[in-house]
Amino acid sequence: MTLHALTSARHTGAQTNLTRMIEKARKAGAFGSIVFESPVWSVDLVKTKRASSGRAQVHKLYFTESKAGSRSEEDRQPLREPFGAFLKAIVRLREDAAPKHLDDHATLLRAGRYLHAEMESIGYDPCLLLPDHFDAAARASVKADAGSTAYALGKKLVEIADWINRYNTARVRIDFRNPNPRIDDTNARIGKDADARRAAKLPSDAALDALAEIANLVTEDVDVLRMRTIELLVCGGWRINELLSIPADCEVEEAAYENGKPVLGADGQPVVHYGIRYYGEKGAPPLPKWIPTPLVDVARRAVADIRRITQPTRDAVIWMAANPGRIMVPGFIDADLETMMPPQEVGAALGFAGRSAGLQWCRTWNIPLHGTKAILVRRRDVAAAIRAEIPSPPADIPLELSEYMFLTPANFTHADRATIPGSVRFVTDGMIASFIGGHSETRSVFDRFGKSDAGGQPIRMNSHQFRHWLNTLAQHGGMNQLEIARWSGRKDVSQNAAYDHVSGAQLASRLRDLVEAGQIKGPLAQAHARLAPRDRSRFLEAQIATAHVTDIGLCIHDWSLAPCANHGACADCGEHVVLKGDERQREAAVRLLDETKFLLGRAEEEAADETYGAARWVESQRRVVSGLERIVAVHSDVAVPEGTLVHVPPAPVA
Repeated sequence: MTLHALTSARHTGAQTNLTRMIEKARKAGAFGSIVFESPVWSVDLVKTKRASSGRAQVHKLYFTESKAGSRSEEDRQPLREPFGAFLKAIVRLREDAAPKHLDDHATLLRAGRYLHAEMESIGYDPCLLLPDHFDAAARASVKADAGSTAYALGKKLVEIADWINRYNTARVRIDFRNPNPRIDDTNARIGKDADARRAAKLPSDAALDALAEIANLVTEDVDVLRMRTIELLVCGGWRINELLSIPADCEVEEAAYENGKPVLGADGQPVVHYGIRYYGEKGAPPLPKWIPTPLVDVARRAVADIRRITQPTRDAVIWMAANPGRIMVPGFIDADLETMMPPQEVGAALGFAGRSAGLQWCRTWNIPLHGTKAILVRRRDVAAAIRAEIPSPPADIPLELSEYMFLTPANFTHADRATIPGSVRFVTDGMIASFIGGHSETRSVFDRFGKSDAGGQPIRMNSHQFRHWLNTLAQHGGMNQLEIARWSGRKDVSQNAAYDHVSGAQLASRLRDLVEAGQIKGPLAQAHARLAPRDRSRFLEAQIATAHVTDIGLCIHDWSLAPCANHGACADCGEHVVLKGDERQREAAVRLLDETKFLLGRAEEEAADETYGAARWVESQRRVVSGLERIVAVHSDVAVPEGTLVHVPPAPVA
């Protein structure tokens, strides 16, 4: 049998490999039918955003030098070839391999623009790219986009380099790692920078006080709707698009039981839990969000007001479904849709004030105009234009459009444009953002009601701050991590950390409270119990002045007095406590135990061979293994209640 050795891609030439890669992308089916050569793609997406997202209707990718939205499409400058075709090939092939959200592709394109800016000297030829070009692009991204954005762009530059190496489209291998640091402040709780990061993610006291006052001052439905939405965010800590996707029939009531018996209130009546049904994002199962008892009346009022304001739009959806081709607007309900009408009548039917407003609206909405002197439009065309903009319900939620809570007519929240009767829109996250944050054309609700912070500066906030705030309150109150994750609609308790903004001093205060309440075990608790009551408070303040989270527990070392002498050796440290039931910390301890046992075995082999210094490594690793075994034992001890803090003492020195 004759064997033929096939030439590897590395030796067929970078240019040939680039051509093959682009040709493969042209034949791929991702994004549907697109014009590959076009600098702007209108794409069909598999993964789409919630209909309440302000970017839900954005389906374009821009292979241009400017960012999307910064210029009109006519003014955009396409990326230079052949780099433009190369980047298009990457985007289509990555979508073909695993569907992604449009924003993920847009971030890669943004990183590609930084790389493109560094390629003028090589004629924008991706075959001539070197690691230096990627380093320069990463540095440029840091100057323009600090923090987490620069880190994300660096990750996309790494991905582009991986595509180059995978298809061998460059003459050298691109060895590039992301030089832009990841902003990870989940464990950094001490210092001015930590305080500033914490404050940026939490609503200010001035904002909360102002909202509480404004909640009872708003009277117009457009303000009441958005104010009640804010109140629900405070009650439940939803992600904004989770809340804006709830059904109109969302309320759930359930009798409270304890030990198999109904719980009775102070009035002797059964206690009833009140919740709101919603469909979680990021893999969370559909569950009711149970509202804390003190906030139930606030949530009930909010749901009632929102349902009242949005009910006419749901009625219009139901009516239009039963009357194809028609819209629920006077002059269109029973009229012959083939008849003509002047634009002035269209304006009057839609409630416009100006005489020429109807004609302007018809032109804006691309309604076919008939005649020259006496311009007329067909009723069917007007109805069809309005019906064409009715959104489709999200595919991932089993609800009909008429079953959603947050439906309004077009322009309902717009400050200047007239509301379009008969039209249907989801309330979007952008509508809520402009309400509490304002923008260049709209004053925030704080500005309109004359509210400012203590220094007289405008109050600015965003909807996600309420989620961070409620999660931090739960952490500060000692709520179990699994309960926090479940209440917040997370599938993984490890996601809690990004929302925990308890400072080191606050965490220490919480630990002292747990000691005083008897919810801590170990030598620290025993020493506290042996003291006279008058000395216990001062003892705790001295022993637990600050605290921070580690991978396997909580450190109570006071860094203001001295550096940590056991840095990195938390498993065998007398200033370390374990939170029983924290699954993330337990898994970290188990993983570290396995790794340390392996290292101990290697150290023992070296000690047996009498390798110089190996005996000290054996002693050190044995202490760590012993400490980790005690930590894992705490998590496995069924006699220790979940949420208990356990002070694990270090192993005695032999």
